[in-house]
Amino acid sequence: MIHLKNIKNQLPNEMNAIFSELNVLKCLRQTSICKQKGYSPAIIFTFLFSLVFKGKTLNQVLSGREADQYMKKDTVYRLMNDPHNNWRSFLLRFSASVIEKIHRLTDPSTHLRTLVLDDSTFYRNRSQKVPGLARLWDHALQKGYKGYRMLTLGFSDGYSFIPIDFGLLSGKNQVNQKQAESDQRTSGAKRFKEAQRSMPDVAIEMVQRALDQGVYASHVLMDKWFTSPKMIDRLHDLGIHTLGMAKNGKTQYFYQRRLYKLSKLYQKSIKEYCQEAIISSIIVQPSSGKTPVKIVFVKNRNNQSAWLALMTDDLTLSSQEIVKTYSVRWDIETFFKVSKSLLHLSQETQTRNYQALICHTTIVFTRYILLSWQQRCANDERTLGGLFYELADQIKELDWSVALLELMDILQAVSEKASHKLQDFIESQLQLWIDTLPNYIKAYLPNLVCET
Repeated sequence: MIHLKNIKNQLPNEMNAIFSELNVLKCLRQTSICKQKGYSPAIIFTFLFSLVFKGKTLNQVLSGREADQYMKKDTVYRLMNDPHNNWRSFLLRFSASVIEKIHRLTDPSTHLRTLVLDDSTFYRNRSQKVPGLARLWDHALQKGYKGYRMLTLGFSDGYSFIPIDFGLLSGKNQVNQKQAESDQRTSGAKRFKEAQRSMPDVAIEMVQRALDQGVYASHVLMDKWFTSPKMIDRLHDLGIHTLGMAKNGKTQYFYQRRLYKLSKLYQKSIKEYCQEAIISSIIVQPSSGKTPVKIVFVKNRNNQSAWLALMTDDLTLSSQEIVKTYSVRWDIETFFKVSKSLLHLSQETQTRNYQALICHTTIVFTRYILLSWQQRCANDERTLGGLFYELADQIKELDWSVALLELMDILQAVSEKASHKLQDFIESQLQLWIDTLPNYIKAYLPNLVCET
């Protein structure tokens, strides 16, 4: 049983202190996310945040046997569907504050500070009426799906990954072209307009917002889908370097006053003899760009006879530093896996409202940030998956401990109404039972004592 009047009772024990330390609810208030009456946004947000640790979806909790203990379903969806709530501002403000705390734990002269940009699938295969829903292609599984492309920007220093911003982008082949909101001035309507735009344009704006929020990073890491001379120039104008995987396509580069494709540059590059995966490097000028770039050719582990090319406009980096920095990009792939497998991204709600999907995704990102912070503070060698399961177990233990306390209250209430002889018998049997409990249960339930 969870008492909604106390926000902290809804959280795992280890999350109570972190919620206060990171000022989660303070960031929620500063973003002006509000309701006119009834349950406060803080209570509903905490309730939604803790759902994953119960192992249940929103519909299962609000429609189950214990539904009368919680707020009504309309109360929750009224907050999630409200287009005036600026969830992007909340996530930016909250992630920037956590990144600043992480920065104090590391030496900036020896640790990386990078932004990582990538997109992932956001499945809604069973939906029909969600605005902007489109038929897209999953390149990893080589099959089509209905849903969105979740463009994500995160921060990584090589140890912790913090998601900063995201966008649920649609496509050309839309299943439902209905507008999300009638009032185009709201935050929800602006995010729906963003879903119709090209991914590179949205990515540039995400990086700009992160920099404006005070998130300092030296490089933006990206895969070959985003890496292009035009993208490098646009990020260079923002004052941040780019490091990404280069496409072996039709793009040509100036080298010694002649144009070469990437495959020809590989033959012209300067060989580097080392024991690592680096083969060679070369500095060139893209024909379609204004910023010179350094290209490092590395071995392809999946194909020993092939190579991969890393491209950056930061000419001060050595080939070894380029490879080391780019390896940090894998953090966002781990984030996608944890969010979908453990934190129930896109699985926890059956809403048909685009703004509610934005709210749900923001809450999932908040869960990941708190897990990352806890792991970082404890110098924890466990994976986020192991940490998640232990926190989920604590929710179950909390229910069990509260049930025991409720049982104690019932027995004491019955004892008070019974005769003195029966009352002495109940109290003696209860005390005998308490004495036989294992020590770890007594430690977990310090208030479980028999009062005479």
